[in-house]
This record gives sequence, structure tokens and C-alpha cells, in this order.
Amino acid sequence: MSTLPPIAETISQGGRTGSVETAQEGFNLHFRAPAAGNDQGLTPEHLFGAAWAACFNGAVKYIAKESGHADDGITVTAHVQLHPEGPQPFSVELLVSIPGLDDHKAEHVLAKAHAICAYSKATKGNVSVKITLD
Repeated sequence: MSTLPPIAETISQGGRTGSVETAQEGFNLHFRAPAAGNDQGLTPEHLFGAAWAACFNGAVKYIAKESGHADDGITVTAHVQLHPEGPQPFSVELLVSIPGLDDHKAEHVLAKAHAICAYSKATKGNVSVKITLD
């Protein structure tokens, strides 16, 4: 059985307190569990949020540009919460800033971006997501 070559290859060792690295050079990250009552520590949820924020930012930039608006200065911040016991494993809030665009036009851009973002598509129905203008 053949498989398609990966676009990105990431290797994990040690689970939630281990490490991840890419087959390509330049990325090696060690996880550590947050201490009780202390949110210090890098978790897989940070990477999930970073990946979704980057993907969504790209989608927002694309839709803004296609709609004739400037795509400079757009930021996306992802807040990720883990819900291991609930019906949806994660909830995510994406806070989006689109400088120079009024709220009505920005909401239109966000809706279209959500429809084309690969992470939004992949998590549809499995992750509670809230998209908010910041």
C-alpha cells in the first residue's frame, strides 16, 4: 500500500511531557505539563492553537485581499481549552483584528475565512469555536 508523501512530518516522543520535532531542521520543542494551579508550561494545545491561528490568519488575509481590502496588520489570537470529559474535546476562541475595516465588512470577511480555513473545516462539528472581532 502506498501513501502520499507528507507535506509536513512531525515526530513525537514521550506524549504530553515529551517532545516534538520536525523532520526538516529548525523545530524541536519540549512539552511540560502545567503545575497545579499554574498555567506555566507548553502543551500540545499551544501548538493546536498556533496552527489554527496561522491558518485562519492566512484565510482572513486572502479573503480581505480578494474583497479589495488591505491585508496588512491582521492578527489572530487563539484561546484553546481542553475538555477531556465533554462531547467536544476542545473549545477555541479566535480573536481577530482587521485594522481599517468596519465591523460589518470584517464580519463578512471572517465568515468567508471560516468557510475556507483548513482547520475550521477539519474541526467542524468536533470543536466548539467562537470567532470574535478584537
